[in-house]
Amino acid sequence: MAVRPNVEALAERTPRGQGELLRGRLLDAGLAIVAERGDASHVTIRAVTKGAGVSPTAFYLHFASRDELVGALRGRGFEDFRSVLADAGASGGDDPVARLREAGLAYVRFARERPNVYALIFSPLGPVDDEDPQALGGAGFASFMDLMGLVEAYLDHAGAEGADVQRLAIGIWTGLHGYVTLRYRSPSKKMDWPTDEEFAAGLAEAWLGPAVRGEDR
Repeated sequence: MAVRPNVEALAERTPRGQGELLRGRLLDAGLAIVAERGDASHVTIRAVTKGAGVSPTAFYLHFASRDELVGALRGRGFEDFRSVLADAGASGGDDPVARLREAGLAYVRFARERPNVYALIFSPLGPVDDEDPQALGGAGFASFMDLMGLVEAYLDHAGAEGADVQRLAIGIWTGLHGYVTLRYRSPSKKMDWPTDEEFAAGLAEAWLGPAVRGEDR
């Protein structure tokens, strides 16, 4: 039977300020395993601690179990995802249309270039309790709030009033997710796919155009 290490004793020997660095190394190692080997099933305590260059006992300073680690990896993946989209959106400058377009293209690039991490962050790791405030407070929900901000700025710039921003953001997000899933994860060579740029522009027009023209109110 495996014996859990004395976490309190280990913590006392960890230099001040090193704890978060070690946790970050463990998360980096875990995401690298996902990116290289395909999915979270390859993330084991032994593999992650080896990748981070620490002993397996040090793992328990930061995670109670492998499942807790995988949940944290999902959060870290979402943080990376948000950062990529935020940087891309900022490249659109003061133009809300350009910011939404660039963020949409960054979404597609992330899914195309880091497919295994993308699959991890959107995988159903377990049931979500709708009554739990924490279920709505994680990085995934924060990503959706980022998109809502971009959509709201787009509509404000166009002078659209009274639009259901949440509904429109849901439509755009599901459109992007469906596009990258069908095109890049299970592509059909029989489909005449648009370019990523064409799709992003068309998706924004399909969902936001009617709101801007007042056709959905």
